[in-house]
Amino acid sequence: MLLPKHNTLRSLKELFRQHLNDMYEVEEVDALCRWTLQDTLGLDTNKMDSDAPTLTESNLNLIIPVLERLIEGEPYQYIIGEVEFYGCKLKVDKRVLIPRPETEELCELVLRENDTSKALNIIDLGTGSGCIPIALKSKAPAWKVDAVEIDEGALSLAKENASFNNLEINFQKLDLLSTIDHQLSTYQIIISNPPYISEKEADTIKENVLVHEPHLALFIADEDPLLFYRKILDIGQYSLEKGGKFYFEFNEQYGPEMIELMQQKGYFDIRIVKDLSGKDRFAVCSKC
Repeated sequence: MLLPKHNTLRSLKELFRQHLNDMYEVEEVDALCRWTLQDTLGLDTNKMDSDAPTLTESNLNLIIPVLERLIEGEPYQYIIGEVEFYGCKLKVDKRVLIPRPETEELCELVLRENDTSKALNIIDLGTGSGCIPIALKSKAPAWKVDAVEIDEGALSLAKENASFNNLEINFQKLDLLSTIDHQLSTYQIIISNPPYISEKEADTIKENVLVHEPHLALFIADEDPLLFYRKILDIGQYSLEKGGKFYFEFNEQYGPEMIELMQQKGYFDIRIVKDLSGKDRFAVCSKC
């Protein structure tokens, strides 16, 4: 069993750095140590450099197994079993992709640009953990929110998350690539964060993500990286109301291609919105 040299917070931080510095930047390692202390022991982590004896054997019996799983490359959120997303607690495991901060920005964009007091019909296509519909419904309770997902495991967890947050969301199992015109209602807003990492980019992805997170939610074939967007824009021909809006999260490499695709499909008021890192990340368009 791994053990710090001393039963102090400083020594524990050094142990985390020793074993995780090849996988993460030092700031990330220190954050993982703080989160572990907070989530396993509820400890105040403002004193990470303290040399005062703090940690007991029972404390270490909770902390060290987390470190061991981190060393194996397992994402912290899967180890703890939950993540905070836009003010909501979500359960996460290997059935679903861990929600990213950029997707919080997508939710913020949708909420900022639409009337949260009106009874709008909205749908999230390819919902995964349910993070998008749950975040939106939590801030706009007047909205009628639907969500679809092809994977049964992810769909089951999304339903758990909605129930956990006491939110009414209508979930449906559906394959977006074979959806036909009578399978969905009509909506004022359609949102989607589909798989958008091309297979050729796999070698740029951290190993812990490649090994542990579901490839179905991450990758799209190199030969057609905009496949889902093309199909979803087609779905919008019958499921998006006139004047309704699409909101997409997409791969920053394909900004011009996204604009061209939305134009080809007959949509207007087309915009590319940058994320907080300055990357082209969100595409918005409206139906004539």
